[in-house]
Amino acid sequence: MENKKGKILTVTSMKGGVGKTTTVMLLAHVYAKYGRKVLVIDLDLYNGNLAFAYNVKVKNNLYNLCDDLSNNRMRDDGFNDYLIEVDENIHLLASVKDPRQANKIDHHYIDNILKSLKYNYDVILIDTDKSLSVNNMVAFVNSDLLINVFTNDSFDLQGTRNFVAICKNMGVDNLVLLLNNAIDDRKKFYSLNDIKEVVKKNVDYTIPQFLHIKNYDRLVMDGKIKMFDEIFQNDKEFEDFAYHMFGLIDDERGNN
Repeated sequence: MENKKGKILTVTSMKGGVGKTTTVMLLAHVYAKYGRKVLVIDLDLYNGNLAFAYNVKVKNNLYNLCDDLSNNRMRDDGFNDYLIEVDENIHLLASVKDPRQANKIDHHYIDNILKSLKYNYDVILIDTDKSLSVNNMVAFVNSDLLINVFTNDSFDLQGTRNFVAICKNMGVDNLVLLLNNAIDDRKKFYSLNDIKEVVKKNVDYTIPQFLHIKNYDRLVMDGKIKMFDEIFQNDKEFEDFAYHMFGLIDDERGNN
């Protein structure tokens, strides 16, 4: 009998500071709360900070894994020795410790890792940097869903428009646009129709303004941001968020 493959969702953007990493963490939280086994991969090789945000210690990271694969010296425990347990349902494959190691990571091993680990998890969430590097392209190709996060910002809309055009040129048909209205609740100049006109694509999903995270830095430093303890005040608020994030209420509850 064929093993069930998990879904791979890659979260990207053409501009920094749009809430991409936080979006990955929020999605992981949603899936984990519904009992899904989640792997988060930090593929932001130059500024990866998921390990810091999750407040976990890193023994081995993505560079160590790729280096061991290339030298045929995988640890006895296989992939598990490179993965960090954030909680019962969320594991993390951390980014490189030194950005200079980024250029030493062969994209063939990224492909191998994704193709292998998708049989071990219900969902793999990949956080990328803002480039079209070969490693990011490998993540895009392997993804069931490619999520471009952007904000209500003129420069951001231009970058999103370029990315939409590139995906169209490459024949990518699994791109969705996620408008993050929570990153800065003061930015609301462009309407959804304006945005569609600029980027030449519909906005598929929106993170609502009520999810604007106050005291973000304090939550990170206190180690509370990883499960968003102080964001969702009650189950109804969480369900409202889950509904906005890809209709997970119906999808995930129906599969439980």
